[in-house]
Amino acid sequence: IQNAATLESLQDIIFKNSTLLQTAGCFRHVSNIKEKHTILEEYVRWYVIDRNHTVIKRFKDGLATLNFLTALQNHQSVLAPFLSHTKKKLTATDLENLFKAELSPEGSNQRQKESKTLCFWSDYLLDCEGLLFVFM
Repeated sequence: IQNAATLESLQDIIFKNSTLLQTAGCFRHVSNIKEKHTILEEYVRWYVIDRNHTVIKRFKDGLATLNFLTALQNHQSVLAPFLSHTKKKLTATDLENLFKAELSPEGSNQRQKESKTLCFWSDYLLDCEGLLFVFM
């Protein structure tokens, strides 16, 4: 659509892609070559945002688990190095230091379970880190 140079070529392209444009809600008769920009904007919006709305919502709901989304929104600069590509390799220690566990009082049964879980988590991170070096 963007490369259409004439009204006739634009109409032909729109006709050939009518099913997709109908699905996106931007199929219509064009009478001016400049309308291609509006159609493109509507299609791209549908393709990137509207089509994926449910998936994006589920992703945000998943991030909201354990208030991670709130932490991400409130502390972007702290979490950015862990969520953005850098040349520095992410280590088990980096991930472990990212969060601080709020444990139950010492001596309680719950504290014992939490301590075991933290040990399993540390072991898991170290195993993952070891696998990265084995497969590289």
